[in-house]
Amino acid sequence: MIDKLLQQEIEEQTSDKEVAVLLSGGVDSLSVAFAAQRLGKTINAYTFHLKGQPTYDSIKAQQISIKNNWYCRVIEVPTDNLEEDFIYLAK
Repeated sequence: MIDKLLQQEIEEQTSDKEVAVLLSGGVDSLSVAFAAQRLGKTINAYTFHLKGQPTYDSIKAQQISIKNNWYCRVIEVPTDNLEEDFIYLAK
């Protein structure tokens, strides 16, 4: 049932053959990615972690992407300016 709802929402949101999925390696993002894949979409997965500190989630996202032949881009977030970046985002 949930898979059908996800597929319906994906079909309503895009007719593109390729889709981007923010992949954490958790159940929610994986459910979306697999629903899109079942619709014949090409998955482009994106995950992130702090520079030099890969997380369990980013590692899982990469492993799952490799297993399913999905493109996976890992974004390394710089840590040399966190305080100023936080203040900028808060404003």
